Amino acid sequence: MSIRYILGFALCIALSLGAATAQDILLRHGAFVIVCGSDEPESVRLAAEALQRDLKAVTGATIAISTSLPSDSSTPALVVVNRASDSHRAFGAGLRPLDGFESHRVYADPKMNRVYLEGYDARGAIYAIYTFSEDILGVPPLHFWCSWRAVPRETLRIARDYDHFERSPQVRFRTLLPGDTDFFEPWRKRSPEHDGIWLETALRLKLNTVEGYSTIEPGRGVSTYAQLISRYGLVLASHHTSGLNTSFATWNAYWTKVRKMPVPKLRLSDEAAIREFFRYNAETVHQSGIENLWTLAFRGARDEPFWNIFEDAPKDDPGRAAVINHMLQVQLETIRQVTGEAAPQVRITFYDEIADLMAKGLLKPPATPNVIWTFVAARRDPYPYDDIVSFSPQKSVKLGFYMNFGFASTGAHVAPAEGPWRMEFNYRYVNAKAPLEFSVVNVGCLREFLLELSANARLLWDFASYDTDRFLAGYCRQYFGSEHAAAVADLYRDYYAAFWQPKNSVFPGLSRQFVFQDLRYARAFDHIAQAFFASPEHPNMNPLRDIGFERVPGRTFRIALADNRAANQIEALIAGMAATAPKFEAVAARCAELKPRLPPECRDFFYDNLEAFCGYMAHLSRALDAFALAYEEQSNRSAAVSDLERTSVELEKAQACLLATQHGVFAEWYAGAESMPRTFEVTKLKARILELKRQAMPTK
Repeated sequence: MSIRYILGFALCIALSLGAATAQDILLRHGAFVIVCGSDEPESVRLAAEALQRDLKAVTGATIAISTSLPSDSSTPALVVVNRASDSHRAFGAGLRPLDGFESHRVYADPKMNRVYLEGYDARGAIYAIYTFSEDILGVPPLHFWCSWRAVPRETLRIARDYDHFERSPQVRFRTLLPGDTDFFEPWRKRSPEHDGIWLETALRLKLNTVEGYSTIEPGRGVSTYAQLISRYGLVLASHHTSGLNTSFATWNAYWTKVRKMPVPKLRLSDEAAIREFFRYNAETVHQSGIENLWTLAFRGARDEPFWNIFEDAPKDDPGRAAVINHMLQVQLETIRQVTGEAAPQVRITFYDEIADLMAKGLLKPPATPNVIWTFVAARRDPYPYDDIVSFSPQKSVKLGFYMNFGFASTGAHVAPAEGPWRMEFNYRYVNAKAPLEFSVVNVGCLREFLLELSANARLLWDFASYDTDRFLAGYCRQYFGSEHAAAVADLYRDYYAAFWQPKNSVFPGLSRQFVFQDLRYARAFDHIAQAFFASPEHPNMNPLRDIGFERVPGRTFRIALADNRAANQIEALIAGMAATAPKFEAVAARCAELKPRLPPECRDFFYDNLEAFCGYMAHLSRALDAFALAYEEQSNRSAAVSDLERTSVELEKAQACLLATQHGVFAEWYAGAESMPRTFEVTKLKARILELKRQAMPTK
């Protein structure tokens, strides 16, 4: 948060409590107007309509949106100014300096009875609108998610010298990736209004880019999802699986729907077909006119290496790296040809096998102007990986960074686990190598990672002024009230500290490097259940194994037996759960004690964003503890049944903690999620435990 922001906000509040001076601008009883030029893009008009809704919530009046200024200064006006449009010249703005891209200023002009909401460009104007909403109206960026209720005010007072100025952000592309969206995607589809909620939230947080997966539909053009992102004024970026905005998952559709011919086999030797596929995708994006940050990637049809699908792929790392090096150059040249730009803005992401090849010095990605080398936090446990550690800054290379708050198969998903401190550590480490140009955070279904996302957005705007502890204090004041903000901040800290650390930290300066997130619990349940009763008298006490395309042995669970003073995985799990469950329970108890003392309007969000997670992880820990004990005791059928029953009870309680967060616009948040693999499958797990109990029942 900038110093100007703090001083401006404090001044506005102070003046609103005292008597108005003759030159303060008073917006009374809805007798004022919003002015937004007729030539503004749809994205700016959508933000102006959001401001209109915010004003309705606060003042009770529907404020008109006009395309022209009032005839005289007797009618107050909120004037939206986009310096990149033509209409701004007629609005008398530009009196005060701005910076560069996306910079914005909200300031009073008491002589003309106007408040200017001015941006250097369209997104700057959008950010100015939402700055006014937050700063003057008190509408927080997360208002949709936090059950916010307005404090009614018939009169708004803006101090005569009010001036909130934000320079251009430090990071050019600040990207949100909704990934693994088993809650989010069904919720999105229930109402068109839900898309407005999450995309508007991204802009209120002052993010500017959304990353999609494949956003090309062969034969139809860019997807409606890509068009929606563009409509809100956000940049489109494509996923690290999707070079030129799609993966090889659309290969068959291109040949059958566009070319109407048999599908060629995926062979590196048929480079002409690959080049044709690339060209079609690049032309489709370019012709759409959307604002697009190009991605270079040569990977499989899914989140996998290319050699999984190409039948003539090399078998050794040098050969595989040579193919990727060549194909990235082909893609870059294709973009140049299609766009006519000598140095288009493109991004390469070093993910999984790409990061390994990069760390070995085998990958030689393009290093030309406007090419962003995007490093990735280590898989499953986000910390700086070997490739960025060994990276030496090069003048011709811009840097990007990708951090996953909720890794799909073994990370946090239902409950946040990484925390904003780890986010700051990772980003500062990378930014110290060279100033960041691009960032993307995977926030899963969004609702579970609102704190981390908010912190990340603030950091990316201005590294120099950001500090996680200071940010958390402000976040807690904004969403839970000043009186108990410090207590809530302490609860957040203790919640993150409660997670079991199955392996001691090894990266210099990074605490809590390895934590046991909720999907690691899920995978542990899976693996133990599969091994149950295979050999009751001599069970395999190390049933947890690596999964998927795991290129680094032991990375799936990170259980270091020596660090846990355990002889085997089951023993380590039992000890870990026995230690972590009381920590979560203690935080949950403090949450329950504090919640009735919070302002009533803050209690729902306090439960949804903190207390529910504490209770869920406490009961989940007790459930896994009981399940591991049942496995350990499976030769004693009656003891195993008792532990399995306790497992079921704790799972029921864990699930109840989550279901209690379903209200309002999120009343069906978890509906349908049970059908999604790898994530929220508590009901299926309970059925599985019931079957194990049946098997464990002593025979008569």
